[in-house]
Amino acid sequence: MRRNRHIGVHLPESVPGRKDALGTLLELCRTRASAEPDRKGFGFLGDGYEESDALTLGELDRIARAIAVTLRRQAHTARARALLSYPPGLDFHVAFWGCLYAGLIPVPVAPLDGTRGNVKWTRVESIAGSSDARLFLSTRSALDAAEPVLAAADGLARLTRVATDEVCLDLAEQWTPPVANGEMVAYLQYSSGSTGLPKGVAVTHANVLHNLSLIHDSTSRPADEAGLPRPPSVSWLPLHHNMGLISSVLDPLFSGRDVTLLPTMTFVQRPLTWLRAISALGRADSCAPNFAFDLCVRRITDVQRQDLDLSRWEMALVGGEPVRADTLSRFSEVFARTGFRRQALCPGYGLAESTVMVSAGPVGAGPVVLRLDAESLAAGTARIADGRRESRELVGCGRIHRLSTVVAVDPSTGKPRGEDEVGEILVSGPSVATGYWDAPGETAETFSASLPDLPGERFLRTGDLGFLHDGQLFVTGRAKDVIIIAGANHYPQDIEATVEACHPAVREMGACAVAVDDGVRERLVVLVETTDPPTEEVKREIRRAVHAKHRIQVHEVVLLEPGTLPLTTTGKLQRRNSRDRYLGGSFETARLE
Repeated sequence: MRRNRHIGVHLPESVPGRKDALGTLLELCRTRASAEPDRKGFGFLGDGYEESDALTLGELDRIARAIAVTLRRQAHTARARALLSYPPGLDFHVAFWGCLYAGLIPVPVAPLDGTRGNVKWTRVESIAGSSDARLFLSTRSALDAAEPVLAAADGLARLTRVATDEVCLDLAEQWTPPVANGEMVAYLQYSSGSTGLPKGVAVTHANVLHNLSLIHDSTSRPADEAGLPRPPSVSWLPLHHNMGLISSVLDPLFSGRDVTLLPTMTFVQRPLTWLRAISALGRADSCAPNFAFDLCVRRITDVQRQDLDLSRWEMALVGGEPVRADTLSRFSEVFARTGFRRQALCPGYGLAESTVMVSAGPVGAGPVVLRLDAESLAAGTARIADGRRESRELVGCGRIHRLSTVVAVDPSTGKPRGEDEVGEILVSGPSVATGYWDAPGETAETFSASLPDLPGERFLRTGDLGFLHDGQLFVTGRAKDVIIIAGANHYPQDIEATVEACHPAVREMGACAVAVDDGVRERLVVLVETTDPPTEEVKREIRRAVHAKHRIQVHEVVLLEPGTLPLTTTGKLQRRNSRDRYLGGSFETARLE
């Protein structure tokens, strides 16, 4: 077990810019803009195909300074919080840096439209209240479209609106640097809400800089040793979520790479656009959640694949949600004809409470997959399956960085577990945030775990279960989602995968497994969205498949219309919300044929 060492963060040797220690994100952006002002660091494909906007590093710095002068005049106080709600494009980038240049705290939120029934409004109102925001930043067109609802929403009407695309650029000359240091909060990253109400993670400048360094080290590759710069990247990830914010706004500056962005919905509707952009670049990196690779397999045809060349896709980082071995295998097999190499797949693990990344890599080695005995894993021990018993495949989420400590502990006693023993994952290191914004109780519960062997060291309780094996971190599931029946642990995502595969009427990614206490024991309930008219046969097949694969009885199968199960804004299933709605009787079941 390693103690953490807090050291200064420097730009990588291959990245132009001064090499003394960076203290704040402001120093990072100013250093890079000074070193390469004419470098086109950011490009945006508005339709997913043709570049419609671009930013050089010098332009980013100048526009951010002009925005900063404007924001200071509007905020009237240092460290004020500003909601950033932007449609796809590069306006978010300059607004985010403009807040930092002004000494304000940016709070990224989802882009809004003028539809009051949109669930995003409730979430944004909640974030505005939690952060006590003063400003609401967006483009003029987006503000005009949203104004009727902004004015009618109690939690948002009080906010001062600022259209950052209307700022006079001559104001840049009036800018003066704000007071800032590494321990100050740089931004608030609100959680996705998949396990409860959104909470604002207070991420400091030092947290981000250390995590950027961790990401760079963890994704090292042989090309680094040859002196090659990091390849450009492609991203469609939403910028208001931590994975998109880091990979598309912050990491390009630190790693010295360029980034091509396209709208999230463009990818969802036409996933081919993502792979076409990668193919066009040649040597490239890109990261995405597990579902994106599944979507490409399902939606991209044989004819469309003929025009792709993915042979130089150097790192395909998979994270943000559980990584499935079958997804990686299907994608590798289907896209092998485009030159894609399975070795490019690089699973990782992270969470907003640790800025973004905890573990990943090494790049170029391919994913590490273990086939484990299902019964032993349910009892809390990872043992290689012998081929005669039910098994479960788990994907390794990378190695632990030398400046971080990751340990699995018994959730009930807090005692460390051994190699191959499942426990709650605890993380310590300079990337771990200070806590939740204005939430001392939740902060103490989540960010103040300790270990007897490391007195005085503060650990983050991730809420995830997993184990360490041969230096790799393996994640088995969320602690609060685990279904415990007859003393054995069953992971809902495994049951859901079985349900989705058992009958063609079950909608893809349309199953939710939850545990319900009937007063005597825990029972398994499966909520299922169906694409075809539901029948009793579907229910019977679901019960049969779950019992055959997992050796447990399904107490009830509830068939639902497509689109019924609640999801987060990034498409993650909200199991706790689903369970509450089931218990409250608010699900409208589909009518059986």
